[in-house]
Amino acid sequence: MSIFSSSAPDFKISEIKTISLNEYGLKVIVKKLDSDRDQNFHLFTLSGDQFVLKIYNSSEDIDIIDLHTNVLYHLEKQHHRFIKTPIVIKTLGNKRTGEIIKENQTYRFRLVSYIEGYQLKDIKKNKISFYDLGLFIANILKMLSSLEDWRAKRDFPWDVGNINFVLNNYSKLNNKNKEKLIDYYIGHYHNRLMPLTKNLRKGIIHNDYNDHNIILDSKNNFKGVIDFGDLVYTYLSAEPAICIAYAVLGSNDPFEVAANILKGFESFYHLSDEEIESVIYLSCMRLCISVIMANYRANLFPNNDYLMISNEEAWSFLEYMYTQDILKWSRDLVQYVRA
Repeated sequence: MSIFSSSAPDFKISEIKTISLNEYGLKVIVKKLDSDRDQNFHLFTLSGDQFVLKIYNSSEDIDIIDLHTNVLYHLEKQHHRFIKTPIVIKTLGNKRTGEIIKENQTYRFRLVSYIEGYQLKDIKKNKISFYDLGLFIANILKMLSSLEDWRAKRDFPWDVGNINFVLNNYSKLNNKNKEKLIDYYIGHYHNRLMPLTKNLRKGIIHNDYNDHNIILDSKNNFKGVIDFGDLVYTYLSAEPAICIAYAVLGSNDPFEVAANILKGFESFYHLSDEEIESVIYLSCMRLCISVIMANYRANLFPNNDYLMISNEEAWSFLEYMYTQDILKWSRDLVQYVRA
């Protein structure tokens, strides 16, 4: 069964306390965090230490769990002065991950350090430097560039380099206007993006820079990144594209936001003209995947409000871009970045 059609784990606070004590020797206070296909908990010890315990979906592939763990170790070894990523905490048995059986299902779990700060979603847009945001994610991409892991080359619905999930599921929206809108972006993907792909480099990317996964400090400086669950090997230009896809939501000037993110990104990690041109098409396709996945998962699990968290704003942006000249956008972004 796919992780996207499987229900998320449903562990109680008391069970998490037991896992924390038995597997890590920690007596903790537990706070449940919002999550989609997995289950995450914020742990507080009496001494003031904080951690996050992730319970993986029972359908998650072991290789993918190991991929996530390998990436966190790789980033930890980079010892970046200004960018924090979660640090894996081993079990009392010296294991990177553990497992527990509940109701005849095997669940794997992992404990990581907690990164203190503020999520980007909680910061007003006029207090954010989108140039610095672009620079920030470019630094992380550079850190990932030395990582080689065959497990990242996977067939994954959230990969904008493979839109089979969109093609197979957008007709299930049961809304002709929305289906027509998605069809419009599929056309752009095939007709405008695909001719560029022969010149697009590939590598391992974070793949999920939404505003829940970026952490800032009290002075609104970008500090850390969390949630590497969607990590994948795909087009490198998808990294700024996905960041832009979420950053523009609700913005009064989405071009300015996108352009500044790209300008900051380019200041540290060079993109070719074709890669910059590809960004807006990839951003729009990411939002297409997002709204279709939300519909797909919400039909299966109607009680999980987190699934629809950015759905309305994503549709609004897709409708807005339908009124724009996307080809002009892509070329104007190149000019802005090169100026």
